[in-house]
Amino acid sequence: MDYAERVKMSEGAGRAEAPAAGEGSGRGTRRIMFASQKGGVGKTASAVNVAACLGQEGYRVLLVDTDPIRSVAACFGTLVAPGHPGLYGVEQWELGDLVVPEVTTNVSLLPYAEDGRAIDLNALHRSLGELRKRVEGAYDYVIVDTRPSVADMTRRLCQVVDEVVVVLQCHPLAYRTLGGILGQLRDARSDGAGARLLGLLLTMVDLADPNQAQLEAHIRKSLGQALFPISIPLDNSVQEGLMVDRPAVLFNPDAPAAAAYRRLSQHLVTAVAPA
Repeated sequence: MDYAERVKMSEGAGRAEAPAAGEGSGRGTRRIMFASQKGGVGKTASAVNVAACLGQEGYRVLLVDTDPIRSVAACFGTLVAPGHPGLYGVEQWELGDLVVPEVTTNVSLLPYAEDGRAIDLNALHRSLGELRKRVEGAYDYVIVDTRPSVADMTRRLCQVVDEVVVVLQCHPLAYRTLGGILGQLRDARSDGAGARLLGLLLTMVDLADPNQAQLEAHIRKSLGQALFPISIPLDNSVQEGLMVDRPAVLFNPDAPAAAAYRRLSQHLVTAVAPA
């Protein structure tokens, strides 16, 4: 089975009428996980920029960090108090005592634990399962940023989210290794997980490079509708913004990447993962 066939087993990105900003999705709280096969592909940058865009549109967003590197808080220059239990405290604490409110407009942050603990997949799974019950009605979107996929992390976390965005760099190696994470999604579905593939997001596309443009065209032809119609261009403003603790859409709203993230966010509001 080639990679395009793997995708088609999980693919689909239908369209529905967009809800008015601030009125929710009409489908309750949507829990969307951003995942990737490898690091350095723009997964966290995509999660935080999409969250910021949704907040700017008036949606109530909870941004959740499941990676002990704690990159999400750093993207907003947010300092989390030492000893803070973060996501792992959901089973013992009120959610309002754990979140960092308004890291940007309408976006709150549930950080990773600030107590030096390594990742505990079983505890992480329990905490996200409890969070799933706590957030209903309180937020329109929960955006979950994960560490690059290792072992069965994506497979396990698919049991406690609704939709998955898989982020891949416009690079031959990233495309060729896509089967690994898609296999985890397929296995999760076989295990009874309810999460659906919302779409594949192509990042760091250098349209000034003819080889990159050709590669993007090839990937689009191979993966079809499973690939989001919007790709994120290679843009220095993404890294420059992160250097000063600002996602690109806040650091330089007129930058090409910022415009692409706004279009992507608008698409996500109306996109419907297949049943």
